[in-house]
Amino acid sequence: MSLQGDIVEVPKIKRAMYTEKEGYVDRISSLPTCILLYIMTFLTTKEAVQTCILSKRWKDLWKYIPTLIAGNTHFRRAEFFKKFVSKVLLHRDNSSPLHNIAFKHGGYIQPQYFAKLLSYAASHKMEQFKFDAFIDGRHQKYIMFFNCESPCHSLKYLNLSLREAMRTILLPKSLNFPQLTECHLKGVTFPSSDENGYAEPFSTCKKLNTLAIDDCALYIAQTLCVVGGKLSSLTIQFGVLNHYPFEVQITAPNLNSFAFAGRLNSSTATHKLFKHNLDLLQEARVEAYCVEISSEFAEILMSWLKRFKNVNSLALCSETLEVISSIPKFPNIEHVHFANLKSLVVKNDPNKDVPKNVLEYLLQDTPISEATIIEDLPSFYDELALDHTSMRQKNMPLRRC
Repeated sequence: MSLQGDIVEVPKIKRAMYTEKEGYVDRISSLPTCILLYIMTFLTTKEAVQTCILSKRWKDLWKYIPTLIAGNTHFRRAEFFKKFVSKVLLHRDNSSPLHNIAFKHGGYIQPQYFAKLLSYAASHKMEQFKFDAFIDGRHQKYIMFFNCESPCHSLKYLNLSLREAMRTILLPKSLNFPQLTECHLKGVTFPSSDENGYAEPFSTCKKLNTLAIDDCALYIAQTLCVVGGKLSSLTIQFGVLNHYPFEVQITAPNLNSFAFAGRLNSSTATHKLFKHNLDLLQEARVEAYCVEISSEFAEILMSWLKRFKNVNSLALCSETLEVISSIPKFPNIEHVHFANLKSLVVKNDPNKDVPKNVLEYLLQDTPISEATIIEDLPSFYDELALDHTSMRQKNMPLRRC
């Protein structure tokens, strides 16, 4: 049974006959194969397969496209979706590379299904891999999601967004992707890499430039080590329901952009987050809160701000300002001089007032005289991403001291 007849809902259309005599020429079909394949990479895989009905010229073209873009919203039933993806892998040309996979499923996927997909992609020169789904682990307490015994030398972009509230989804001790430059991880757990309780999943990713960790956890380990000589952008976020944020140690001397959102507790407050100076840091965003505000947490936030002294863009939230204001004798404390600051943005909870004394303190001796206030909830309430749109802004002028 053919793939297109079995899985794809082929629309019924009336075909027109195009001839030069009648003045109609099918110029698209006459294009070189490489150009047609390039055009088809902008289609979902379901749409690409459906082109097989156009003419004999198009019958097998979809088998050679280097992308697999599939989502269950394009199918009436989840079973059709999973069956479709399996048949695409079975029927596509096995000698053709598969550079880009984007897979999104609103239902549950078995870990074995993911492993099969990843294994196929890794053997076909995969460069980009994006996977978003719920993981079916009802019979397992711990789900080892995949292994990296053999390095994948072609992968440059990895985006995993996994959801399973009742189970722990374990990644390998080390992500064996030596060419990886950008990595986004959501809902995964990092196991300990050694007997000292350190998790070092990125130790072999020497080219890693951008890293985002969202709502992740540790297994057996106590500390997540982020080490990267080329790492320039780092985002760490803990959801509002994550009650046990873990210790993080960052060694990234070339860090240009840093963002943190989540709850401060004893784990994040009793260690030095950064193991070096941040002389190259240009952008910093901190949206931190405490269940019980204390001077201890306020001091750790101030230590971060002192390391951000060279930034030209600083973003905070009203909860963070509230914590800073609890420092004893504030604002009569050591001044943090932001000599290069060009933008100060504060995300303000609409139900709270912005601590103006903290803003005045931060704006002392800076090149700017006002902060931009954004009326919105902090990022740790956002289950999707750190980026927000459709936010109302207003300017609050403040005189410099």
